[in-house]
Amino acid sequence: MLRILHLCDQNWVGTASTFVKYHNKMGNYARLVTLAPCANRFEEDICLNLPFYKGSRVDMALKRVVSLLHSNAPKSEDVEGMRTWKPRSGLESMLFTLRDTLWAPRIYSSIERHDLLSFDIYHLESGSGFFRDARIIKKLKAMGKKIVCYYLGTDMRDRGVIAEIDHLSDLNITTEFDHLSLRGGLRFSFLPFEVDTFSVRDKENERLRICHAPRNRLLKGTARIIEVCREMERKHGVELVLIEGKPHEDALRLKMTCDIAIDQIGDKGGTGYGVNSLETLSMGIPTLTSFTPEFEAFLPDHPFITVSPVTLPEKLEQVIQDPELRRLKRIEGRRFVEKYHDVRKVLESVYAMYRELGWVDDDGNLISGRDKR
Repeated sequence: MLRILHLCDQNWVGTASTFVKYHNKMGNYARLVTLAPCANRFEEDICLNLPFYKGSRVDMALKRVVSLLHSNAPKSEDVEGMRTWKPRSGLESMLFTLRDTLWAPRIYSSIERHDLLSFDIYHLESGSGFFRDARIIKKLKAMGKKIVCYYLGTDMRDRGVIAEIDHLSDLNITTEFDHLSLRGGLRFSFLPFEVDTFSVRDKENERLRICHAPRNRLLKGTARIIEVCREMERKHGVELVLIEGKPHEDALRLKMTCDIAIDQIGDKGGTGYGVNSLETLSMGIPTLTSFTPEFEAFLPDHPFITVSPVTLPEKLEQVIQDPELRRLKRIEGRRFVEKYHDVRKVLESVYAMYRELGWVDDDGNLISGRDKR
């Protein structure tokens, strides 16, 4: 039996809790540690509830000050061809040191209470540890533990790797195609998703409903999407359903009432799609999004209707006026998620990486045995 700990700052899209759930279903022992809760209200396990984290008033105030002082300074730099985080000034470095000092008592108490140094494999979502200075990850490495950095979302693009942790990692995985050009040696993995928990919508609304669920309006191109959807409301009597700032369960209920989905346009938020689209595809909702030519070549059998800020009006109007196209996309979308994203298939691909690296045998047992503290 493997003992696997997933650590993430906040469980924004539920990927970490999905992994943990299915590690345990497959006979292993897994836990999830989050540094702070998030507004989406995905499942928590061990939540440290650390102060001054993302979204808190103090955090937002400090970010505004730091942004003003470093308006022209990049958050990362290229180091040996790899995007790498660096403090933008002595002030920013001091703020991280201060934050780590304030967090330390609560973190060390939780480590002791939950025996968090006793696991075999540590998955660090977005390549982050308990502290920015990686002190705990250094200790784990010295104990012979296996370190996995698992990248999803914008951290790799905006922040880059944290060098102190990257030097310690044994395996680096990403779910984002464009990340492959930002750090050599990344292994690509599809996002794990519980497709079986979703049912396909079997009928459409008389007045078609188009949903868009941005977490970051700028990255998703929301202003342009709203503009085009308002035009379609006037021309075709459809209805835009804007889903934002809601708990995840409420957002899902709203999505399930819709007939067409628009994920994003442009490439400010990365390439293609994430959990948002996996939900709509699993519900059988035709989904529009943007792909780069490189990503489309990498994944040619995808079911998406690809759009750009320029082509969105034409493509959306085509979908609205073509019920047969919507019917075909409902079928293709669900099959795509089942083929590539079913959590059991994704987890087995990760276990195959463990075996390839010599961590586990063919039966999934740890080869070297657990190290003691």
